[in-house]
Amino acid sequence: MRAGRRLVKVDEQLEAVEFINTAKSIYGLSYRELSQILGIPESLLCRYANGDLLPSLDTVSVIKDRLKSMLDLTEVLRRNVVMKDGFVDLNNVLFNPYILRLYQRRIREFFSDLPINKVLTAATDGIPLSVMASYALNARLAIAKQYKDIATEDFYEVGYIADSPPRRVSLYLPKHLLEKGDEVLIVDDIVRTGRTLNALVEMINNAGAHLAGVSVLISMSNSWVEKMRDRNVRIDIILDLGSMRT
Repeated sequence: MRAGRRLVKVDEQLEAVEFINTAKSIYGLSYRELSQILGIPESLLCRYANGDLLPSLDTVSVIKDRLKSMLDLTEVLRRNVVMKDGFVDLNNVLFNPYILRLYQRRIREFFSDLPINKVLTAATDGIPLSVMASYALNARLAIAKQYKDIATEDFYEVGYIADSPPRRVSLYLPKHLLEKGDEVLIVDDIVRTGRTLNALVEMINNAGAHLAGVSVLISMSNSWVEKMRDRNVRIDIILDLGSMRT
């Protein structure tokens, strides 16, 4: 077997092992419960999960097929996002490395065919997601902040009205992080009104770059979507809660 084919095989085997550990972590499953789901003996699952043994390609197919629906990122978000009094708590998502890895795969699936070389987000909650997106696409990361970094002199600056609480917010990005001709993916954890997104789009335009895609973990309204689609931009909304808002 050629070295390239061997690497592909090992990648598939390691991915299946990661699926086992991901399902075990996210759903709190025991090896006995996983064994019942997969039809694979507990002893083997334990050896796979610990890295003592890699599953055969036939077993890889079984693992992926039977865990596919459980590890669908939209379903995982439904189970882990906490909503209380109109607020969304993403702590169970943004600080879980297994869920972040699922997000990384989602980014690769939806955007890897585009020539994206920059991932742009606004600090701070979008940072874990944008790091995974940057890694998935082999793209550089640009983070717009509400303050100026002391070591940088030249910035893009855009302002918008934030609604909670109502106030004027400015975002700053060092100019060397976003350049003319860049193909940009915007990453956002939660979109409510789309104002932050619009500010990031303005920043991209000011740089002479091109908006290629938008990845949104949770959308709380649909008002911003058509405006983005009018720009001929690829949009991936992983969990749409717009219809659930009161």
